[in-house]
Amino acid sequence: MNRQTFIFGKPVEGNFFTDREAEAKRLAANFKGGVSTFLLSPRRWGKTSLIKKVMTQVQSDELKVVFVDVFKCKSPIDFAETVASAVLSQTATKTEEFLENAKAFLGRINFGVNLSPDPLSAVDIKLGLSDDRSDISNALSMPERIAQKKNVRLLVCIDEFQQIGEFPDTETFQKELRTIWQHQANVTYCLFGSKKHMMETLFDTPEKAFFKFGDIIYLKTIPFGYWYEYISKRFEGAGKKITEEQIRHICETVQYHSSYVQQLCWYVYLSSSGVVTEEDINYGIEELICQNSSLFESWTENLVANQMRLLRAVADGLHDGLSSADVIRRYRLVSSANVVAVKKSLLDKNLLYSDNGKLYLTDPVMGMWLKR
Repeated sequence: MNRQTFIFGKPVEGNFFTDREAEAKRLAANFKGGVSTFLLSPRRWGKTSLIKKVMTQVQSDELKVVFVDVFKCKSPIDFAETVASAVLSQTATKTEEFLENAKAFLGRINFGVNLSPDPLSAVDIKLGLSDDRSDISNALSMPERIAQKKNVRLLVCIDEFQQIGEFPDTETFQKELRTIWQHQANVTYCLFGSKKHMMETLFDTPEKAFFKFGDIIYLKTIPFGYWYEYISKRFEGAGKKITEEQIRHICETVQYHSSYVQQLCWYVYLSSSGVVTEEDINYGIEELICQNSSLFESWTENLVANQMRLLRAVADGLHDGLSSADVIRRYRLVSSANVVAVKKSLLDKNLLYSDNGKLYLTDPVMGMWLKR
């Protein structure tokens, strides 16, 4: 058995991937059918793992796949540089082809040499884009031209796409981007990110540039049956015994949050000898809270009192009706108007997310920490 019994904190693959069968099937159909897609969920629910799994399934001679992370992008120029560089490098079979394509499709390129052992990473890519809108438009139009030249279709998967919402003059850029992309017959886009609320604001009304741009898939939590099979096999493979009730307790403790299920299982696994005990699970929960306490402190250190009070209300299980007089009195939330403002601020900070009109903590372990 693989020495890595449970994986968390990074994308999973192979035997460490469980369920998502329906979502994977729908994504694969969209990618093959040329349907652009938004994939949404709270952070660390497994979006990147799912995307990368489906990418490997659909990659072919006819459909080339590009993956790009735009988290560090702060402007339209950064975005265009990052996406264009990824498309150039991941569709080229050798460095010479990359350089030829860059010159042919962009007209200019500045580069330096580094010591990477990967031939396609041996170039420090500097496309030399200017603030001129035509430069940006040219770079963003390049995927379609490359697809036409190579007689293939491209799938461009963009992680942390919500970052474009923070660009200067973002609405103008979003409209330009939508205009360019909607005319690309040979390129399909998959757009996802770690901030569900910010992603939704890109397409939630008819006035938004990406309204009805493509299919929208909301990830749900993985059902217990899949977790039971996954977790029990891993404990059994290591010669340890864990009951169905204990597995359910682990899943419910972290509200079926994918990454935390794996992390809590790992701590329980480390604590247990032959048979998992209640003490092992309690140890795992304490360790989980302890390992994340510094992170939660950094998230909340600059929050005002009313923001903390609303978070505690949600942590206590109040997912709606937060503007009622009783809740306002119990949690000292000042007024219903203040609740609305505080709720929006916490959604924007990605500390809360909304599902069917109800509010939930984006991080369930932070809820346990808040109760302490």
